[in-house]
Parts: sequence; C-alpha cells; structure tokens
Amino acid sequence: MSAPTTESLATRLRQVRLDRRADQAPKLPATWDVIKVGLTVPTFAWLAAVALVLITKVAAGAGFSGLGSATAAGWLAMNQTALIIGGVTIGVLPLAPTLLIGYGTYRVVRRATGDADSFNEVLRVAGTAVIGPVLATALALAVVADGVSSVSPIGNPNPLAAFGMTILIHGVAAGAGLLPRVLPPFLDEFAIAASDRVGARGGAAAFFALLSGGAVAVFVGFALHFDEIRAITEQGNTFDGYLGLTVLSILYLPNFVVGAAAVATGASASLGSSVIDALSTHPGTVPPIPIAAIVPTSNLGAWGALLFLVPAIAGILLGWYTRSADIVDHLRAVGVGTAVASLLMVVAAGLSGGTLGELGEAGVGVPLAGVFTFTAVGIAAAVTAGVLWLVGYLRDRRAGVADDDFEDLFDEDETFADDTDFEDFDDFTDVDDEDAQPEDGEVDAPDPDADELESAAADEPSTSDPA
Repeated sequence: MSAPTTESLATRLRQVRLDRRADQAPKLPATWDVIKVGLTVPTFAWLAAVALVLITKVAAGAGFSGLGSATAAGWLAMNQTALIIGGVTIGVLPLAPTLLIGYGTYRVVRRATGDADSFNEVLRVAGTAVIGPVLATALALAVVADGVSSVSPIGNPNPLAAFGMTILIHGVAAGAGLLPRVLPPFLDEFAIAASDRVGARGGAAAFFALLSGGAVAVFVGFALHFDEIRAITEQGNTFDGYLGLTVLSILYLPNFVVGAAAVATGASASLGSSVIDALSTHPGTVPPIPIAAIVPTSNLGAWGALLFLVPAIAGILLGWYTRSADIVDHLRAVGVGTAVASLLMVVAAGLSGGTLGELGEAGVGVPLAGVFTFTAVGIAAAVTAGVLWLVGYLRDRRAGVADDDFEDLFDEDETFADDTDFEDFDDFTDVDDEDAQPEDGEVDAPDPDADELESAAADEPSTSDPA
C-alpha cells in the first residue's frame, strides 16, 4: 500500500476546513432569526403606540411633551397592566390590542419553528418570543418612572403585575404557536386517549360558540340602542372627538362580547354601578363611551331568556362533535370539553374585567363565569349525548329485530326442507308412471263404428278426379 502523498493530504485537510465552515455558516442566520422572533412584536407594537399618541396629540393641538410616557403606557395597556392616570386606577383595558399582539407572537413562533430540527431549538425560539416582550415591559416601566418625576399624569404601575401579565399573554401565545410541533409527540408519548383529544377540541369549539352568541347579543343591543350610541358620540363635538370615541368603542368591543357570553350562561355582569343578568337589570352610572350605551336600562324579561339558547347551542355542538358509539367514552369526552370551555371562559373573563376607577368594577365574576359555563354547557352536552345514545340504541334494536325475523324465515325454510322426506315424491312419481302404462294382458277392444267410417272414406271417389 503506497504512502499518502503531500497533495492528497493537503486536499483532505482543505475538505475538512470546508466541512467545518459549512457547519458553522448557519449559526449567524439562526441567531438573527431568534433575535427577530424576540423583537418583531414589541417593535411593531411600540411603533403603533407612537403613531396613535402622535395622532391624538396633533388632533388635540397639544405639544409633544410626555410622548415617551404615553407610548410606554400604551405598551403596558396592550399587556393588560393596570394604569394609574391622575391618581385613578384603570384596570379595565381594551382586549383588541392584546389579541393583536398575542396573535403576532403566535404567528412569529409558528413560522420560526416550522423548520426547527430539534426540541432545544423549538424551546429557544419560544423563550425568545417571551423574553423580548419582557424586556420591552422593563423599558416601558423605566420610561414611565422617568416621566413621573416630570409633569406626566401617568403613575407608576405595579412592576410584578406588569411582568406577570406580559409573561402570561406572550407565553400562552408562544405555546399556541408550538402546538403543531410538540403536541403530536406529546400525545403519542403519554398515550392520551382519543376521547380526551376530541373533547378538548370540542370544548374549544363550544367556547367560540359562546363568543359568537355574545357577539350576536352585542349586535342586537347596538341596533336597539343606536340612538343612544349616536347621542354619546356627538358629545365629542369635533372630528377628532368623534374619531376618538369611535376607536375607543371598537377597542373595547371584545370586552363586551365576553361579558355578553358570560351573561348568557347565567352569570351577572357589572359596568360601573349597573348590574346586568339575563332576566333582570339594575341600572346605574356607566362610562361615557358609545359602546356602553348597549347596556339595557330595564329588565329584559322573556326576551332575556333567549340568551340561554347560546349555551344550549354550544352544549349541543359539544355533544354532537364528541359523539361515539361507546356512551362511556362519549361522556368522558363531554366532561373534558366542558372543562376546557370553562377554563377558556375563566381566562377571558379575567382579562376583560377589572377596576373602573371611581365608577367601580367592570366585567364578570371570574369564578362564577367558570361555574355557570361548566353547568350550562355541560348539561346541554350531556343531554345531547344521552339522546344520541338512545337514538342509536333504538336504531340498532330495530335493525336487530328485523335481522332476527329475516333469519327466522330462512330457518323455517331450512326446517321444512330437513323434515320433508323426498322419497315420498318418488312414490308419487312411480304411481303416475304405472297409471300411464297398460297392465299385462290388457288389450283395447275394436270399435265397429270407426271401421265403417274408414271403409267409406276409402271407397268414396276423390273430388280431384275428372268426371
């Protein structure tokens, strides 16, 4: 075997260096992708807050003092952090911006983990998606604290609550973005039953059915109280006032949808000093924004009972979606789905309510929202499961009786064939054959009349002979 030459050794070393460079090349783009995951949502959110504050100040003819504090307060409000403005605590913050930044984190994480090769990379992306907003919250707290020492009316919020809400919102959104990658292996690893999987999906569908019913109720209230909404909007006096009140109502629209959905399950909602449930209303002072005019000022009576159709439809949907031939698996899926729907309602009610300054509280009692949702949706779903099981049982029973009758018919034919001795038919056949043949020595007697007719026919001349 010949010794390696200098040229071949140099070639091999060069190939080793190229392989190392190829392994190290993706590290820079991967690092940049992780940085983009952490900074994308906070950057766009801060830019949106700056634009909104600038438009507001320009429309009001005010200066640009306090721009930083107002922008930082906007980011904190997006993350559902209670703000102190002029010594008054505002804990009821609009859900629409929170949903937008949560959706942004979800999309960024899902796109970044689409080509991930390992579980560690997936976790790194999710962690960065949460750390970025946390750093933005720290910056916002510092800016607000700096503005407090000047002339800004915005007070220092609770830092622990600010960080906690930021981690909760973006953590949930990042977890939802990871589900397509981590959920299938998790379900296979821990052997999660199919009924539990179907029940979880059905519970999410039932929750969104509740929100859809709440949205319909809000739209009906908007149509019935349109004159009051227009009167409050006209109090803006100028275009920027009209625009501000309209935008504020749109931002708070998801809060009212959640409240209406909770009221439909049987819970009570409060807005200022007003207390509302499906059947009765205790009117009081409400915030002077147009969307608050949809709150009824008198008892709904029988029309309010129609709200109970919302959880009934959601429960029927859950019961039908989780249908199964095994009633035990069906009820288990219904239980899981009801628990999921209640948990989602608790989270939504907690985010949509809070302190409303000097007017009191706004929103729905969080524990009651969960209990009423579990009860209303669970009863409707359980009844649906029972009806489906009864219908299937009766159908199978009718089909079983029909099959038994059909089989009994064939059994009777087979019994007749088994009990009949076909040799008897052979005896009948032999008898017929014997009757058809003459016995030995028996001869037919001659007929004289027939002989005379035959002779006359032979002697008569044929008509065809010539005369």
